[in-house]
Amino acid sequence: MPIVEDSIDIATPRARVYQITQDYSVRFDWDPFPDRLEVIGGGDYAAQVGTRVLVRSRLGMEMVVEFVNVDPPGRASIAMVSGPALLKKFAGSWIFDELEDGRTHARFRYLIQGRKGLLKPIVDAVAVVYFRRVVRKRLAGLKQYCER
Repeated sequence: MPIVEDSIDIATPRARVYQITQDYSVRFDWDPFPDRLEVIGGGDYAAQVGTRVLVRSRLGMEMVVEFVNVDPPGRASIAMVSGPALLKKFAGSWIFDELEDGRTHARFRYLIQGRKGLLKPIVDAVAVVYFRRVVRKRLAGLKQYCER
């Protein structure tokens, strides 16, 4: 299964970086990926195990993800419940490590698996290229927002 991972150091304390990533009221201010975020079942957003969120990318791709691990301020992990027909599996973890000088090492990690079939190697390769680009842009946006 292909894994896409990248990281960046942010000159902001870990608890603040985590809070910003989980605050949907500011998500569109820093995150270039989503076009729409909606908690399934309504209500206020709260990052907790079992919370499901509809995510639509700016390219129009939609998936429903469920939080499978929430450990503030160190980690939030999701897994795809439903999504694009070409993807069999998608999961992601955002991991935040505190550095000695009050900065944060933010790491975004995605696991991607295309459905079996003739197109799987192509789907996997395209997904890796696409999500590698997405991860870099998301981390850069987060750093810029946190350090302003």
